Amino acid sequence: MLAITLREFKSLFQSIRAIIIIVVLFGVTVGSAKLVSQFKRELSGLGLGDNAYVIGLMLLLFLASPLFVTSISHSSVNKEMESKTIRFLATKTSRENIIFGKFLGNISFWVLCLSIALLLIVPFSKSFYFVDLIQSIIFVSYFIGLSLFLSTVVNNSSLTMFAGIVLSIALPVIGMWSLLSKNVAIDAISYLTPYFYYTHANTSYTYFVLIHTVVFVMLSLIIFKRRDL
Repeated sequence: MLAITLREFKSLFQSIRAIIIIVVLFGVTVGSAKLVSQFKRELSGLGLGDNAYVIGLMLLLFLASPLFVTSISHSSVNKEMESKTIRFLATKTSRENIIFGKFLGNISFWVLCLSIALLLIVPFSKSFYFVDLIQSIIFVSYFIGLSLFLSTVVNNSSLTMFAGIVLSIALPVIGMWSLLSKNVAIDAISYLTPYFYYTHANTSYTYFVLIHTVVFVMLSLIIFKRRDL
């Protein structure tokens, strides 16, 4: 599994995407901090934290991380199916190791990106927000698990890219809409998104998102184990 994890982790750094993501995370976090500091009291009431830099980072993650994650993780499994390399991997290791390795490789990439982004704002914020880093990783893990699930279910990487874009737009809209809507259906759907838990006054609710991530990964494994390679 470690070999799969390292392979997936390294593959994510073979393009300029990692640098772009880190620059965007850093730039928008610092830039938005000046803006959100004017509305810090109102935004902190949404469970985004009480520091302008943390609020800026969380707002960026809320709105942009679904697109960031799905754009680079949408083909974690089906790209191996299309290139037929999945058969080679399956002869070298178990299917469990392939799925878990893919997930760990992707989550490791985002742990590094988020850690670097938070380290870069230390000179401005005068502090490193470890708890907020953990909550950011948990939030991103939801979309990594979802992307892994889509990539396992759908063979065509172009389709998973399209589905990822649609979901990366739809989920934030539903999550934000549920905060203002009294519609029962919207409220029910919001429980399936991470936004409900991250906009709750009690920040401990954010850890419930891990349940969704585990469900996505386990469903991916169940489906993958039943597939013919």
